[in-house]
Amino acid sequence: MDHEMQLSRPDGVEAGESVVVAIRIPPDPEYVPILRAAGAQLATKLDCTLAEVADLRLAVDEACGLLLRNSITLHRGSGGEGEGLSAVFVVRGPVLRITFSLAADAVATPETGEFGWTILTALVDDFTWRVEGSEVRVELTKRRARQR
Repeated sequence: MDHEMQLSRPDGVEAGESVVVAIRIPPDPEYVPILRAAGAQLATKLDCTLAEVADLRLAVDEACGLLLRNSITLHRGSGGEGEGLSAVFVVRGPVLRITFSLAADAVATPETGEFGWTILTALVDDFTWRVEGSEVRVELTKRRARQR
């Protein structure tokens, strides 16, 4: 079944193009508001409702909290390449995908019934927790409500 739809795009973005924003912060909860603000700004570019923007801000907060609470990172040096909590925001059409990653020395897999996990699954369309070697990733996908 073929469908044709007209999508609004962030300013200056053509159909099929992606906007990528990458931010690296120290693995400290005090810096998470920077990532919340970035997520909220990108959500407004997708014409998300105020409620969707608020949900995304909370989802970013919970995802970072889950990642930081369940990962142990020993002092690795002076903040060089590959250190810290990395966030990559990708906007493509009506979809915002966010990948948070952190190199960790030890990881505890979160319980799927814990509060943060439950909140995340309610606020975003897709949520993944993944450990690849020493890297821990949390991936979120949020679609505009009218595109679901």
